[in-house]
Amino acid sequence: MKGTDSLTALAAVYTNGAGDAEGLVRVMLSAMEHRGRDVTFSLGCEEPGMAIGLAGNVKQQFLKSNRGTIALDGTFFKKSKKNPAHLALQESLKSFTSIASQPGAYALINVRGKRLHAVRDPNGLKPLYYSHSDELTAVASEMKALWRIGLNHVNRILPGQLYTVSTPRLTKKPLFSLPRPMVRRMSMEYASSKLGALLTRSTRLITNDVRRVAVAFSGGLDSAITALLAKQANLEVELISTGLAGSQELETVERSAHALDLPISIQTYGTDSLEEYICRVLWLIEEPDLMKLSVAIPLHWAAKLAMRRGHSVMLCGQGSDELYGGYYRYARILDNEGPKALLTELYRSVLNSPQVNYERDDKAVCPTGVELRTPFANPEVIQFSFNIPIEFKVKRGNDLMRKWVLRETARKAGLPESLLWRRKKAIQHGTGVENAIKRLAKTHQLTADAYLSKINGTLLREVSMP
Repeated sequence: MKGTDSLTALAAVYTNGAGDAEGLVRVMLSAMEHRGRDVTFSLGCEEPGMAIGLAGNVKQQFLKSNRGTIALDGTFFKKSKKNPAHLALQESLKSFTSIASQPGAYALINVRGKRLHAVRDPNGLKPLYYSHSDELTAVASEMKALWRIGLNHVNRILPGQLYTVSTPRLTKKPLFSLPRPMVRRMSMEYASSKLGALLTRSTRLITNDVRRVAVAFSGGLDSAITALLAKQANLEVELISTGLAGSQELETVERSAHALDLPISIQTYGTDSLEEYICRVLWLIEEPDLMKLSVAIPLHWAAKLAMRRGHSVMLCGQGSDELYGGYYRYARILDNEGPKALLTELYRSVLNSPQVNYERDDKAVCPTGVELRTPFANPEVIQFSFNIPIEFKVKRGNDLMRKWVLRETARKAGLPESLLWRRKKAIQHGTGVENAIKRLAKTHQLTADAYLSKINGTLLREVSMP
């Protein structure tokens, strides 16, 4: 697959003055060619040994001024008559604090004077990693770029924090922190109405720069309400469903699409091609984790199909389960440990979403040039959702449905009954991918974890996407 102009890879290096910073950045960007192919560089003229580089849509994502040089991976959702990316970059050159509150999915690297700065959006929708020592600090959109120049001790830039390097020190400054849950007394009527208004506003915000979108569609509650909200925002919506031939999910998606009165495109894959995609997607997500890979492969397939259908943006329902108690383990926590324990676990799940979900998802779809967006990863939606009483999310007594407030929100929005009461089925199970990987591992007389670890060991030597 060939990258498109919307793909962006960031890389920067700050040495002690003795290293070839630009050469290192070139090597790092070459490791991320799947994210973007046009390359530009800027050298930190006031300090020897500094370089910042970007591969991708240079005109929109790279800005130089007398205040410094800044590179952007991602999108700001702020409406503006000017180029929204350039406007945000100009603002960030003045103050990183002001940019941290901007809605969007983005990572920024900035060279200003004798300092290198790096920051991610508060929700952590875009990945960014670093490696730091007294001799060298490097920052990149993916871990493989750092591995390529021999840096094996890699950390993630934490969302909402400003990282500043000024040899030999690295400092961190909080710009934004997710407020802790403050459950408030409210009726289901108020909670569902308010949530509906916020999700509607969030959907319009994340699609203000496009007229047509794809929706990664399973027929479940999250993808169905995402599709419905996009349709009600007067967007041209196409549902996208992929999976292994014969998977349970694909047996029902056409009926679900008909209930929403939306067109759908479906792509099936045979198990004979699965090993190829295991290698490709495992290389992309950089982690031999069965659950993560089983989610990432169907997302990769969906983005490929969306790209072929001419879409630049694909919506998904990611983030909903952590806010409204979608997984069955939340029901067990409530029954065994009580509402306070569940509240703590939901908060922890949202905090961990960048490393558990969003980084994986971005890297899985990036080679297609299709940008993944979700209405649930919105600060207003998240903060209000933390205030919703626990009993409106999960009920005591082995709750098999869960997410009651979201179901009521969807009912008020007009979601058909056939979709409203579908029970949660994880994407890795509905598409058949997880079980297929386990069966494939058995043919090699290995457990799934051992099988993926073995493949991952060989992939570390690959210099380009398999």
